[in-house]
Amino acid sequence: MISDAVAFLKEHTDFLLIAHVAPDGDAFGSCLALKMLLEQLGKRARVICDDPVPHLYAFLPGADRVLGPDAAADAEAFVAVDCADVGRTGRQWSRVGNKPSLCIDHHITNRGFAQVNYIEDCAATGELVCLLYEALEQPISREAGVCLYTAFATDTGNFAYSSVTPRTFLLMSKVMESGFDLPECNRLLYRNERLQKLRLTARTVENAKLYRDGQVIVGVLTKAEMAAADGLKADCDGIIDRLRDVETVVVAAFLREEGENEVKLSLRSKAKVDCAALAKAYGGGGHVRAAGATLYTNVAAAEAQITTALLAAFDEA
Repeated sequence: MISDAVAFLKEHTDFLLIAHVAPDGDAFGSCLALKMLLEQLGKRARVICDDPVPHLYAFLPGADRVLGPDAAADAEAFVAVDCADVGRTGRQWSRVGNKPSLCIDHHITNRGFAQVNYIEDCAATGELVCLLYEALEQPISREAGVCLYTAFATDTGNFAYSSVTPRTFLLMSKVMESGFDLPECNRLLYRNERLQKLRLTARTVENAKLYRDGQVIVGVLTKAEMAAADGLKADCDGIIDRLRDVETVVVAAFLREEGENEVKLSLRSKAKVDCAALAKAYGGGGHVRAAGATLYTNVAAAEAQITTALLAAFDEA
């Protein structure tokens, strides 16, 4: 409940905010906005993540001060932000031990792994951070506005997904009142891609396989293909959405070879298939229309396994 989260934030003075592995705009936007909120309250807060800030989000205020996984950082209290389960915190949850912990998240698969949990099914974790600004009677600065807009926009497909509600727009109107530069932020988010990302997207789409009269699509990207394009992990953000957006497609899967016997899975559906349920079967989670997981096998076996499971879920739906 929000009241529990408010009490937690009021009670403690020194925080370490954990962004999830393979961070997206909601993770970093929410973390950095929460950091600014705590600092306005006269508290100390730092953001830490197992992975570096992706190029796409380097413009966010405070992004240059995000701590890396090996930083010598400790705190009185810990907050996991936008982490659907403890695995999404990477190595960082090992720092917590018996210290006070809070989870702020919007994934329906989150069962609550912290001592205090503020979990609500909504469009973005940024919504919950925005509500905390309200509850703690703090104004949203221009810098926080940039971060919250990024959280909202990136987790809603630029306000296009079914998760968007009237409250999402009401809260976004409060973010707009901060006076941040909306057109410039939108340009940096949606019209500022690395050439390597376009090449990786093209490679994945070229190799993608269609099933069930084009209603199911599975795309795969190997480490060798990543290296050939001089690509980064962050360049793969959004590829799953390009697969889903194919006209005939109802459900899409994207598998990226992360390492030896480790494959990252992203799932998206326009209708019918419950992505969260499918991801949960592989130890992952997320939302009905967008979810993910990690498969610990080689990329060929992962593709075969997911294709079989995806077709079965589609046929059942």
